[in-house]
Amino acid sequence: MQSVDMEISSASPFDLLLGIDRKSRQRAHGFPVEDEAREEWLGVAFQVRDTVLLAPMDEVAEIVKPMNFANVPGAKPWVLGIANMRGNLLPVIDLQGFLYDDNSVFDPRHQRILVIEHAGVTVGLLVEAIHGLKRFYVDEVDKGLPELDGVFKPYVERSFTGLGERYAVFSVYKLIEDEIFLDVAV
Repeated sequence: MQSVDMEISSASPFDLLLGIDRKSRQRAHGFPVEDEAREEWLGVAFQVRDTVLLAPMDEVAEIVKPMNFANVPGAKPWVLGIANMRGNLLPVIDLQGFLYDDNSVFDPRHQRILVIEHAGVTVGLLVEAIHGLKRFYVDEVDKGLPELDGVFKPYVERSFTGLGERYAVFSVYKLIEDEIFLDVAV
């Protein structure tokens, strides 16, 4: 017992710390290592009528509250107008109006505008509500689709299943590339 006390008392504090470090490393168990990191996919859940869809997060530039906009004479009824968003003109489209030929009537406290920038086109899509961000693993993609109205099918090619629900992925880029969507004049 005395020899141990002598070793401790004669050792410098630095030597003591080195000894503690050496013993800790000898007895330490490594952290569990995951074999492979799983890539995540992130989408914005939004509602059109009674359908909740996902827009890929990398296809949505911004989500904003509806703002005042000026009407555009000679435009189709689903073209709500042009808004001034921080000094830039933003065409605002009623997504339900485009898809169903009847403009939305819903609570402005919940409706939002998805700002999309793609292929030189910047547009705001008015949706009924945003239901938050949804996170899935890329390898959980489901090629099967939930039962959807036919109006969505040209813009949906996959889905994700999570928490007991299947979400169709609505590509806003495909929407913007659609000639029918780009034809806004009456």
